Amino acid sequence: MAAISVRGLDEAQLNHLKEQARQQGISLNRLALHRLTGQCPAKDARHQELDHLAGTWTEEEGDAFAAAIAPLEQIDPELWA
Repeated sequence: MAAISVRGLDEAQLNHLKEQARQQGISLNRLALHRLTGQCPAKDARHQELDHLAGTWTEEEGDAFAAAIAPLEQIDPELWA
């Protein structure tokens, strides 16, 4: 199996990659392999898209959520005076 060295990373970049690997629970080598082979998005794990959650609520859950946040949609006239 081949090995490569990556030169030119500064300490902040290396620390960022190490933190991403830690957050994902994988080694730095595994993170690099995922990145190089396109198996892992380059995004920070804390900023993943939520598209996979879209459309997963039932109609009842959606209605319950809308009812729960309805008071937050009321405009307080005193704040606009």
